[in-house]
Amino acid sequence: MVRTRTIKEAAAYFRKNDPQTCLTETAIRTLLRTGAVPSIRVGKKYLVSLEALDAYLVGNIVSAVPLPPQRVEPAKVWKVK
Repeated sequence: MVRTRTIKEAAAYFRKNDPQTCLTETAIRTLLRTGAVPSIRVGKKYLVSLEALDAYLVGNIVSAVPLPPQRVEPAKVWKVK
């Protein structure tokens, strides 16, 4: 059975098992958005498998789908009169 959790619940799970962990919600969110750890997006939330996250941290998983770097368009500047 796959144990899926939200980002917040996954961070709490790792914090409970290791109170000294440096794995934060922001770090997990970054891993999911970059595709380093596979996830499922349901509505506004990301769901992550605890097994996949643990395997990534141990080093047993390679990036799910490497995404090309995204180009950020500069904002349009309006001339003030």
